[in-house]
Amino acid sequence: MKRTFERYSNVGYRFVSGFLEPGNLPVLKVLDDAQRARKVAGAVAEIGVHHGRLFIPLHLLQRGTGTSVAIDLFGDQELNVDKSGNGNLDKFTDNVALWSTTDGVVLHQGDSTKLEPTVLTEKAGGPIRFFSVDGGHTAEIVYSDMRLAEETLADGGIVIADDIFNQQWPGVAVGTLRYLDDGAKLAPFAIGFNKVYFTQPEFCDVYRAELEAAFAGSLRIQSDSTVFAGHPVVYLAPVTAVDLLRRSETARSAYHASYRQLVRGMQLVSGKGTTGR
Repeated sequence: MKRTFERYSNVGYRFVSGFLEPGNLPVLKVLDDAQRARKVAGAVAEIGVHHGRLFIPLHLLQRGTGTSVAIDLFGDQELNVDKSGNGNLDKFTDNVALWSTTDGVVLHQGDSTKLEPTVLTEKAGGPIRFFSVDGGHTAEIVYSDMRLAEETLADGGIVIADDIFNQQWPGVAVGTLRYLDDGAKLAPFAIGFNKVYFTQPEFCDVYRAELEAAFAGSLRIQSDSTVFAGHPVVYLAPVTAVDLLRRSETARSAYHASYRQLVRGMQLVSGKGTTGR
């Protein structure tokens, strides 16, 4: 079986439990291409790998080179103060081996708030180009994890933050806004599929433009412009059947004609209509 990002995006993610919405996978591919075009290099890392649903595609984007650091409490669940996940080392390693490879994977079991940037950079073998933040969901943990990501990120690196707009975890929003208000060196540039994407301010316009261009006219993902915490961002969402209908004049005409026929038929059945035109 070929272990590629494309195969995982089409098939593999369906068999790995976790909280990744599949719409993030084509987004990651666009951003990976954008980084490579600009010679942005480095490791990938994730805090809160759970069973590997997002870690695996990040690792596959390394294409067999570089390091991928998996940070999780795993068996130390007594430290999971908000019960926001339940990482399992055996399931994680099995999934990684099945859909990618364990080569280049570095494990760190423990509390991410106790992990020093210098230690993480050493484990990663240098700066990190993709950093997923999906660990503890309290405001304090999120703030700490965003700081860790900021301090270990490569120039042009991207942070993928989870659950900022999830109503079940308000602490994530509080921690993120606190980070942004407290001298953040990163800024958001995209929102979509329960993730917010951050990078250094000088790269925001570049990545935002790449996403807008990539999904212009797409039948799967639509984009629009909005603002988050004072920063312009591109908003990404799935294209629905209603969206496709709105795009096609022929489809709209057929829909309205069918709707008129349905209404006329209901009127006839109810005795309120006539058989004439």
